[in-house]
Amino acid sequence: MLTSPHRAAARPLLSLAAALVTTLGLHATAQASTDGWTQRMQAESDINQLGRLYLELSLEEDPVTAATYGIHGRSDGDYYYDHHLPALSPQARAGFAAQRAALQAKLDALPVKSLSRSDQIDLHILKKRIAYDRMVIEELKQHEDPVALANQLGTAFSGLVLREYAPLDQRLLSFGARCEQTPDYLAGAQADFAPANVQPTEMAKAIALSSLQGMTAEGTLFDKTLPELLGDSGLDDKQRAAIRASCDEAVAAIDAFTGWFESTVVPRENSEWRLGKALYDRKYELQLDFPVGPDALLARAEQWLESESAKLVEIGRRIHDDYLAKELAAGTVSPAAQLDDQQVVRDIFTKLAEDRSSVDTLIEDSYALADSIIGFVEKKQLMDLPPASKLRIEQTPPHLSGVAVAMIATAPPFEPDLESVWFWDLDLLAGSEDYLKEYNRASLALVYIHEGVPGHFVQLEYSNRAERLIPKVFWNGAMVEGWATYITTQLVAQGYTVYPDEPWGQDIQKMVDAKMVLRSIINAIIDLRLQRTDYAEEDALKLMTERGFQEPSEAKGKLVRAKLSSVQLASYFAGQSAIEEILAEYRIQRGEKFSYKDFNERLVGAGSPPFFAIREFMLGNAPAAY
Repeated sequence: MLTSPHRAAARPLLSLAAALVTTLGLHATAQASTDGWTQRMQAESDINQLGRLYLELSLEEDPVTAATYGIHGRSDGDYYYDHHLPALSPQARAGFAAQRAALQAKLDALPVKSLSRSDQIDLHILKKRIAYDRMVIEELKQHEDPVALANQLGTAFSGLVLREYAPLDQRLLSFGARCEQTPDYLAGAQADFAPANVQPTEMAKAIALSSLQGMTAEGTLFDKTLPELLGDSGLDDKQRAAIRASCDEAVAAIDAFTGWFESTVVPRENSEWRLGKALYDRKYELQLDFPVGPDALLARAEQWLESESAKLVEIGRRIHDDYLAKELAAGTVSPAAQLDDQQVVRDIFTKLAEDRSSVDTLIEDSYALADSIIGFVEKKQLMDLPPASKLRIEQTPPHLSGVAVAMIATAPPFEPDLESVWFWDLDLLAGSEDYLKEYNRASLALVYIHEGVPGHFVQLEYSNRAERLIPKVFWNGAMVEGWATYITTQLVAQGYTVYPDEPWGQDIQKMVDAKMVLRSIINAIIDLRLQRTDYAEEDALKLMTERGFQEPSEAKGKLVRAKLSSVQLASYFAGQSAIEEILAEYRIQRGEKFSYKDFNERLVGAGSPPFFAIREFMLGNAPAAY
């Protein structure tokens, strides 16, 4: 799972800030901001520059996201964004909504047929992104989502210490500045949540409350990390004291808001978490921008469910008795011939679960897999790799915990030399032994491939080199998640296994990959069914545990995620299936000249645009109508 916004061309930080952002400020009057930005927008006709203007607008609206792009300041202050929190008020939202609408009207009026094909594609991406943002912010009312609030506030502080993008003293000054603004920020949030008709879903309340409480818990960011960093800094005593005082007030404000939220908002009636077919289908069209609609994707997923299940059973029946020879001799399992398909597969995964990490060793064990995976990619010449030393693995911070077992924040697009950080949610995994059974050593290797090498980490390193700004900054989720899912299966198909010296080693790895593919397929199925119909939660859990062979805790965790989000869970399967289709055609087209290295590097070098553009880029097909 990818967490950070992507992707844009690497340029020196300060020159980039000057190019992207002018003197538009959060504290300027709404009318002045609108006039200045709108005038520049109306005078612009270049698609690339209009994309830059929209990025500028987005950073002004939410300065917390600036660091995730690798942008920290603007022409009137090198670290302007790092020093600010968003302005949470109806007036600010109305101003930004008007600016979005003005840009949308401008883009709608452009003469599409007279543009180059590259500009047509960029225009398409930009229009989709603006329409999607308008839907999420104005229609789905993101400001009334407590999980979004908790994530924004947590990232505002953790983002300043996640990477050493600037001297420690500077980052601590930014930390203190944001602490100083936290009481006003939370006053704005409380005003947003105060009306009795603001009724978050039950799951959103629970996750947000846990995140807010974790933010100020003992041994975390404010309580442990901040004092340690202040001690290591070169700041003088007066500066340290000022930061401590501001952050003490911030902690008190967070605790007070959390208490108010728990006593006032949590007891309210819960809203419906299902989007419904009409809303989901519109969000799907804007978010995935995928050539296959929701109903067709569901049908495709159900077909793949049958074929991948058959593959899993076929391998399981073939190796069951050899792999479990000791258990057969001891009489603890029965021969495959006496078992149904489900039990055959379950017997194998039960034994495989014995070879797993503990919560204490999971991060170390993840690092330990790197050499064998990197060596395999190089030996098979699947693609050239960036240095894996740029990939760091650590525990998920409290404000992001409770949603996904693993996720990655890749290096910021405008600071590509910084590290990517892969998070394991150790607190979530520690909640149940079932979770760790799910992540046996063979599965752990596939998670490393998916999140790290050559998955998200590698793909977005390549994407960062592409020339076009818009598809890198406003990337397509189906492409990003699809790549990581596709390349994992490719490595296994090419012979990768964590058990190279065992006669059953390759088959075991194929079974684990088939299970992972089933997880991707079932992600799409439950997302499409749960959010669009009255599909029962119990049926979703049954599908995951029985057809998907998932441990109960993994399935329950995925149900939480499915109820908190929509569309994103469908992106893994959508993207993988689209890439597999393009691969099949590319193979035929290239004939004897085909190589995975050529295909893989060309695919990830295209940036991260929607699949109609990827198909044109990879196959040279006639452009789709636009």
